[in-house]
Amino acid sequence: MNPESAAPSASPSPLLRPGHNCWRIETAERVAFLIDGSAYFPAVREAIARARHSVFVLGWDIDSRLQLVPDGAGDGLPEPLGEFLDAAVRRTPSLRVWVLTWDFAAIYAMERQLLPQLSLDWLTHPRLRFRLDACHPFGASHHQKVVVVDDRIAFVGGLDLTRCRWDTPEHRPDEPRRVDAAGTPYAPFHDIEMLVEGPVAAALGALARERWLRATGQRLPPPQPAAGDDPWPAGVEAQLRDVPVAIARTEPAFDDYPAVDEIRRFHLDAIAAARRTLFFENQYFTAWEIGAALAARLQDDDAPEVLLITPQRESGWLEVNTMGVLRGRLHRQLTDADRHDRYRACCPRVPDLASGCLNVHSKLMVIDEQWLTIGSANLSNRSMGFDTECNLILEAGGRADVQAAIAGLRARLLGEHLGCAPEAIEAARAAHDGRLLATVDALQQTDDAHRHLQPLATVGSADLDHLIVDNTLIDPERPMTGDQLLAEFTPPPTRRSVRERLMAPVLLALALVGLTLAWRYTPLSEWLAPNQLIRVARELEDLPFTPL
Repeated sequence: MNPESAAPSASPSPLLRPGHNCWRIETAERVAFLIDGSAYFPAVREAIARARHSVFVLGWDIDSRLQLVPDGAGDGLPEPLGEFLDAAVRRTPSLRVWVLTWDFAAIYAMERQLLPQLSLDWLTHPRLRFRLDACHPFGASHHQKVVVVDDRIAFVGGLDLTRCRWDTPEHRPDEPRRVDAAGTPYAPFHDIEMLVEGPVAAALGALARERWLRATGQRLPPPQPAAGDDPWPAGVEAQLRDVPVAIARTEPAFDDYPAVDEIRRFHLDAIAAARRTLFFENQYFTAWEIGAALAARLQDDDAPEVLLITPQRESGWLEVNTMGVLRGRLHRQLTDADRHDRYRACCPRVPDLASGCLNVHSKLMVIDEQWLTIGSANLSNRSMGFDTECNLILEAGGRADVQAAIAGLRARLLGEHLGCAPEAIEAARAAHDGRLLATVDALQQTDDAHRHLQPLATVGSADLDHLIVDNTLIDPERPMTGDQLLAEFTPPPTRRSVRERLMAPVLLALALVGLTLAWRYTPLSEWLAPNQLIRVARELEDLPFTPL
């Protein structure tokens, strides 16, 4: 039996270094893992209801109509998120709430609540403030997902307080509570959050205040909690106590602010340090540097196992045939590099689900029970250098309780995807000498009547793969200047004056708005379907004048 599967393994050298692959390392008095929206949303609501001084919400999106507890919270406060926040500040005179979300691109306008300022700022108590964050380069987004309460506790993960995020770990296709504010059902959705208490939460409060300062120009003082203040949700059990937790960020260079790539550096360092297993759950898999690092490890004689759990398809035609094409390339690269049959990419299949596979939105990496990171960062180039991101990192450092908590979380996640108890995962892993892929093969039943991990199929047309030359525009790793953006669309002889070049981003934005409207309200989406485009191209290819 492999010692790692039965007892704590020898501690490797410390990997985390502030200023290199993390920002700060602070103590967490308590740590809990919240799997799926049915665990996170009630917990964050209870924490905000218990807040005495301050609440910060940083997000990519927010919807004031969201009902955090579909069955009703029963706490005497209104159910919709916006009304709940307003009532919380009115009930507690010392409480202030600041909400900061991405000043989103026009292409997302149809998917978001119209004028969130109305229900989260203009018509609410003055101590509830809402602002949009545009402090980033053109084309980038504010993607951090952080909630800080009284600088005492903080939630970090992949879930925004918005529509179509709530679900249970069962992910039943017919779940009646999984509907948006209009009562429209949506597909099963999987994600994870990490809840921390103590000095690390205060550090995340400092991060949130700095983000507010950059976005609004307003400097906010830290709260002064009183003795006895305890916003930790009563229904949440801690998995760890008194453990160091690191905060890692991605921030693009903008104005006078330098670029920060701590998350990218940590991923690369952790992949290089892995001994036996790398376990990922992630919405995207397009980061070329991460892919190259994994490919290099898979070619080693002592290559670790790599298990990636990701959606079968991206959301919508555009993502399928852009990010999907890039993911397909990376998947083929790793398959080709896999000399020892230690790489597997899967999607979680759910019985009777029309789409077949679960929508995986989580952003998690587990390495050898030694390191764990949870946060907002996808395995995409954007998340490594272009968008703002925030992750938390646990390093076992020889502590058996931390190793057990990391292994336990992985077992819970695998158990959810395989439809079995975490104890069965750990027992099978011990029986198979700690090998992760053998554990999955031993437990899963791959018929349509059972939940299982289905091998990832390459999606996106091979014809479109030839059209997408690189990831500069689709999944950029760093900000682009106006000249670089123009160069992507025009050959050198046609470049024009500076004034005309400045019109390019404006015209591009207007074109995106027009395309979004046409896509939704005209048959354009049918005309431009990949199969239709390919059929037309092949018909043209057969015409007698085509060679001319």
